[in-house]
Amino acid sequence: MSQLLAILQAKLRMSCHTVASVRTESKLKIGFISLAALILWIGAFVVFMESFHWLLRFGSDFGGAARGIGNIIMTRLLGVFALTVFFMLIFSNVLVSFSTIYRSREVTYLIQAPMSFQTFFVARFAECVTFSSWALAYLGSPLLFAYGITNRAPWGFYVAPVAFFIPFVTLPAVFGATITLVLARIFPRLRLRLMVLLAVLAVLSVFFFGREYFSAARFADDTILPALLDVSIQTQSPYLPSYWATRGILAAATGDYAESAFNWMLLTANALMALWVVSMLARWLFYPGWSSLAGSDRNRVKPLGKGILGRVDRLLKVLPNPTRALVIKDIKLFWRDPTQWSQFVIFFGIMAIYIANLRNTSRYYEQEFWRSWIASLNIGACTLILATLTSRFVFPLISLEGRRFWILGLAPLTLRHLVLQKFFLSIATTSLFTVGIAILSAVMLKLDPIYFALSVYSVLITNFGLAGLAVGLGALYPSFQQDNPARIVSGMGGTLNLILSIAYITFIVGAQAFALQWRVLNLFASDQAFYTALATVVVFITMLSAFCVVVPLRLGLKNLQDMEL
Repeated sequence: MSQLLAILQAKLRMSCHTVASVRTESKLKIGFISLAALILWIGAFVVFMESFHWLLRFGSDFGGAARGIGNIIMTRLLGVFALTVFFMLIFSNVLVSFSTIYRSREVTYLIQAPMSFQTFFVARFAECVTFSSWALAYLGSPLLFAYGITNRAPWGFYVAPVAFFIPFVTLPAVFGATITLVLARIFPRLRLRLMVLLAVLAVLSVFFFGREYFSAARFADDTILPALLDVSIQTQSPYLPSYWATRGILAAATGDYAESAFNWMLLTANALMALWVVSMLARWLFYPGWSSLAGSDRNRVKPLGKGILGRVDRLLKVLPNPTRALVIKDIKLFWRDPTQWSQFVIFFGIMAIYIANLRNTSRYYEQEFWRSWIASLNIGACTLILATLTSRFVFPLISLEGRRFWILGLAPLTLRHLVLQKFFLSIATTSLFTVGIAILSAVMLKLDPIYFALSVYSVLITNFGLAGLAVGLGALYPSFQQDNPARIVSGMGGTLNLILSIAYITFIVGAQAFALQWRVLNLFASDQAFYTALATVVVFITMLSAFCVVVPLRLGLKNLQDMEL
């Protein structure tokens, strides 16, 4: 048995044991997560089906030569989706490959094994591809099923996505791993100020490009169809891997299996060639990069009170110990992990594009009906941002205490103190960004005072509810064996937290949209009735948020107190 095959077989056994360990979990939790995942898949399928049917009806309304415009738009949108997913997978693989290839505990032992760095890299690369791409199979399958059923595609169409999946996700993983190898070799030699400057320049570049490229004025009113076709034509380049995958799958939908097979072979050949090139590159770049990172870790020792983190220590002197010590420790762990703050920077770079484009509004925004809908959707956008933050950065906080968690039992603090520290740290951190985004977006949308107050209050109270869910469920389902936050979030507890967070936001936004739309439609008998309904909504979201804080925190605290450490 080859060395590569032995490593892959060991990983497969570990994965099977992880799946088998689900039997030890609560049947209620497993059933709830499975049911929620099924409902989400079916809901996505229904939305895509209705969207495709609407596009076909939209094209038929033009008549004559333009009758097939619905199919053209549908095909172009699939191309845009494939290209967007391709670039998202590159970003995802940069982050995943860094933590898997350089920061995993197994790396220290594997590089001492009698095997080449090329073999080591390919083995870790396979894990990166699996970990970064499984969500695409889950979220992309309802889209392709809906497309096939809408267009009455033959059976071969449903086989094509399965065949194209592995080579399609391999190419962005190769690009992401290549970027990681180069950055790991270069960045340890750069000064911190230069690294920060490069990061700021990258975010500003994305901001200005996205503001111009995705400007709402470009897609406003009567210009939306020409603009959409103009933008989507750029995704039809024969040099793009996303185009090969899209063209091959769509060819299978029309029964042209020769064309589909040609594009599959083209995509597969390029994926294999790219994998070979990056594996050869890893022979020369991996070990020097790993050694530089390990050496720089040992050299990052500064006197107490010096450096950026030392200044944070002085700023937080108002907090009593041991709370201040725990807060500083969490900040240091976040700052010293590039996979954490890099995601944070990329995430808010994208949000900057969203805020910038709020100035470009359609003429339909002048109508009260659309203003109320936009106000509700803006609340939904801000709270979904918050849910992303808490799920990715707050939920793993308890688990990141790691196998040294027992030391906290010897410290002069209680577990209740620890849980509340994570809870209030989450609120203080996330509210600083999300409430600011809510105020800024409300000002730029020129919302009425009642919409403005409702938006800001909703985002503020949701900070408490989502922090309670993330910290409580993180304590209820900790994973002290994992040191990778991305893997902690991908577990059963992280999945449950994400589902409950989305359900919580749905109730928050739905209740407000219901009251606002009734007002627009003049279904309230008087203004007094509207204000009574609005007060009821405010009380409802406040009580729901209190429930999401108290219950998860109590359950999580009880679980920690009952654990044997």
